[in-house]
Amino acid sequence: MRLYPEQLSKHLQAGLAPCYFIYGDEPLLRQEALDQLRRAARAQGFDERYRFDADDGPDWDAIFDASQSMSLFSSRQIIELALPEKLDKTASDRLRELLAQSHSDLLLLISGPRLNQQQQKTAWYKALAAAGPVIPVFTPDARHLARWLELRLRQHQLAAEPDALHWLTLAFEGNLLAAAGEIEKLALLNLPQPLTLPALQQHVQPHYHFNPFQLLDPLLQGKVKRGCRILQQLRQEGVEAGMLCYLLTKELNTLQSLHAALAGGQSFQQAAAALHVWSSRQPLMQAALNRLKGPKITALSRMLAAADAAMAGFDDDSAWRWLQALCVGFFDDKEPVILP
Repeated sequence: MRLYPEQLSKHLQAGLAPCYFIYGDEPLLRQEALDQLRRAARAQGFDERYRFDADDGPDWDAIFDASQSMSLFSSRQIIELALPEKLDKTASDRLRELLAQSHSDLLLLISGPRLNQQQQKTAWYKALAAAGPVIPVFTPDARHLARWLELRLRQHQLAAEPDALHWLTLAFEGNLLAAAGEIEKLALLNLPQPLTLPALQQHVQPHYHFNPFQLLDPLLQGKVKRGCRILQQLRQEGVEAGMLCYLLTKELNTLQSLHAALAGGQSFQQAAAALHVWSSRQPLMQAALNRLKGPKITALSRMLAAADAAMAGFDDDSAWRWLQALCVGFFDDKEPVILP
């Protein structure tokens, strides 16, 4: 059963499941979900808690010892387990063994990193999904962030005018932790409601944050302004141009391979499957191919090669200029502007 963070409160009204798996890369949503589950567990008599981190690999013997021991002072206990990035066969087997031993006086709170589609097909993930709710905690993208902010404001008896809410989405994209803190501050100021854009600009400090992977989708969609804004912020945050060159090279190579396959008579579905393009990314790739023809993709690849060469020559400024021109070049099938 998949359960989203905003659904957790209603779910807990019916009682606790024996196991919860919280996975994803959004620290605020992960921490809030864990805190909510801990509070619900304490209210139901789970007074003893053991925590096991995955920094050096789970100590399975210690985990099983804890799961089978009962304190004189508590008859119900929580075991929190943070999974590593990858689980080998031994860890997978031990995890499934632990899940099989679950009982009403033991609550398992298991957390993990963001999982790809292949990991969600593994035996250990399926065992977790069968044992209790799985709760994905991902940073809302630009389309869903406004809704998240609106709900967060409402929790603090606040509201914002449409243009003010839009400004908040730009000011805190990718940084929910900072957004939550600023909203808490706003609740203490007793400002007139609904909040206006001038009021927010006066009292709120923007704290947006992007990761390199967030640059890719806007470019494939032809959203140049957004792509350039993300690129500029990534540079300000200290992201290496070389990392972006690597990610963009993979993306352009995939586009070139798809274009060649289509030109050779394959269907898009056949070509995407052969190149192992995730189903969630196939619409983006198809949209990009509809907009960008073969010569344009080749031109973009040459620009990327120029950025990579500038990096090799320790000319960071030129590399970033090439990357910006590359972002603009994704707009349509016109020839990209060549920088001097």
